[in-house]
Amino acid sequence: MRNTLIAGVLAAAAGAALSSGARADDIMAGMYGNTVVAKYSDGRVTKVYIKPGGAYTVVRNGQTINGTWTDDTKQTCYTETDPAPPAGTKPICVPSMAHKVGDTWQVTDADGKTSTAVVVAGQQ
Repeated sequence: MRNTLIAGVLAAAAGAALSSGARADDIMAGMYGNTVVAKYSDGRVTKVYIKPGGAYTVVRNGQTINGTWTDDTKQTCYTETDPAPPAGTKPICVPSMAHKVGDTWQVTDADGKTSTAVVVAGQQ
């Protein structure tokens, strides 16, 4: 269930912004040093921090989840590493997208819950 709740937020994080000076082949470059903030209608807030080199952190309800990401420009895949996911858990893969700081979009997670995601400049 934890993976299901995080899937929508990671989809938002996959919407990486290409910042000026970023390599065109690194769709995630605009996320480095920024935060994706997902706000759900019930008041929950989840923050995602994409790090260079293929690492990410999700903070939700006081819980921190770390993992790794890969992107081939067609899809971005996220694999939880800490805490270790249940045996047999597969990576969450979503289509690669580019967004810039300030963009807002809707994300629907695997449970059908919708959140509004926005890329916020800097670590929030």
